[in-house]
Amino acid sequence: MAPLVKVLCTALVISSFIKLSALGLGWVAARTRLAERWRVYRRSLAPGQLRSEAKAAISVVLCDALLVGLFRYYAGPRMVPFSVPVALLSYAWIFVSFEVWFYVSHRLLHTKALYRFHAQHHVAQVTEPLTSLSFSLVERLVLMGGGMGLALLAIEVMPITKAGLMAYILTNYLLNVVGHSNTEWLPKRFVSSWLGRLVFTPTFHALHHARYQGHYGLFTVVLDRWFGTAFQDYPQVHARAREGVGLTRIGERLAEAPAPEALASPAHEDVSKAA
Repeated sequence: MAPLVKVLCTALVISSFIKLSALGLGWVAARTRLAERWRVYRRSLAPGQLRSEAKAAISVVLCDALLVGLFRYYAGPRMVPFSVPVALLSYAWIFVSFEVWFYVSHRLLHTKALYRFHAQHHVAQVTEPLTSLSFSLVERLVLMGGGMGLALLAIEVMPITKAGLMAYILTNYLLNVVGHSNTEWLPKRFVSSWLGRLVFTPTFHALHHARYQGHYGLFTVVLDRWFGTAFQDYPQVHARAREGVGLTRIGERLAEAPAPEALASPAHEDVSKAA
């Protein structure tokens, strides 16, 4: 077997295994009694949502495997041997830089001109674990290409290890499943803590899917706070979910506050008004 083909096959096996394992764990956890109690939105999924997301997930798994395999084949030899400090540096770089890339690209994908490439992800107004793999190929190429571009940039200026990048990819897969679980696993006091002022919760991302306009960050809330795209009633919605009285209406707000500045499509506005 040719070296490139072998690398691509290996990437497909490993990437698929990690994704399906994370998805399976998320699916089981989402059906526990505690998960049912801590729902952020107490609504049924949209008709046909699971079917649409499953089709998209197949394309995403294949796309990711191809990109990861190509990256590993061409960039792998340029990475340095493992060491704890360099692995931590690699992880920190890709985590922080990708947060910025994701926020900017996500906001752009909510413009009228580009939303069609993001629409697949918003098939889910109410999320579930499979939503974590529901993207159009164009959007997935933007996200994965951006992440790999940031890694390649880092390789030019500092030492990078495979272990650091792989650790981030694993983190990304796991947190994406958690973030799309529509279940608030974190206690009420978390949002007001110093960590909660930095890190997202499932409620944070559930509000983005339900409202479209706001909460564009990936795993942190910092950029949304800085740029005024955080919902003011986020702490209250989080608390409601933990108390077992999650929201029942998509357009429901718990604070008298204007929606965050957003770049939304007319389709978004129609959905929000209808809710």
